[in-house]
Amino acid sequence: MNARQVLLPAAAAITMFWTGDAPSISSPPRTLPLQDDIWITGTVQRGSDRYAPGDYTTILLDRPATSPCSGKVVTDVLLGVGGTPGPTLLLPYLDQRVVVRGRVTCPSSGIQFSPQPDVVFPVW
Repeated sequence: MNARQVLLPAAAAITMFWTGDAPSISSPPRTLPLQDDIWITGTVQRGSDRYAPGDYTTILLDRPATSPCSGKVVTDVLLGVGGTPGPTLLLPYLDQRVVVRGRVTCPSSGIQFSPQPDVVFPVW
């Protein structure tokens, strides 16, 4: 008997009985460390009245991460210093992908990243 004739019905049988309930292979997003110096990569964006009143900058993360503040998955993080949004933080890098060093904090407004503006590198 031809191997192709045997494999085709076997593959069809496996496909018919596949339920789709297999566990996910991907791991959950990592939790950002709180109050430790870390490096993150993402795209600097300008925001307005979504996460805080007025104008501010955010960083759209390259990969989703879990917030240490709420335990929820986040894709972008408000940039600020001392719990207040920084409208001009990393503004020279607006709409650019960067790697930046800083610390994650949890002010009352939610997750915030306090970057070190002198330790920012564009990623091309």
